[in-house]
Amino acid sequence: MKKLLSVLLLSVASMSANATVMTNSSTDELTKIAYACENKDAMEVVFVNTSKDSYAIIVDTDEMIPMKIQKSASGAIYKAISPDYNLALYTKGKEATLMAGNETLKSCVTE
Repeated sequence: MKKLLSVLLLSVASMSANATVMTNSSTDELTKIAYACENKDAMEVVFVNTSKDSYAIIVDTDEMIPMKIQKSASGAIYKAISPDYNLALYTKGKEATLMAGNETLKSCVTE
């Protein structure tokens, strides 16, 4: 798992804005999305889809926060992999909401 995260983080660091990169097979994909949030805030998220699982990495100015997809009836829910974070990212269509417990940290959309 640590090796996978290291490879993912290195791949994320080298991507340009709004780029999609296909790697090794048609089932593996990296997509970086820039969201516009309330209060003129922004959030960048890199989505990593492999044949085995899906991840989201929130790219913040100070750090990258890796998250793993969870089961969801509608949309997608990603939860922080590290137990040091109580974060969840909810996405559906063009909308994304970053939560810490029951508190909304960011409410965003993309075009």
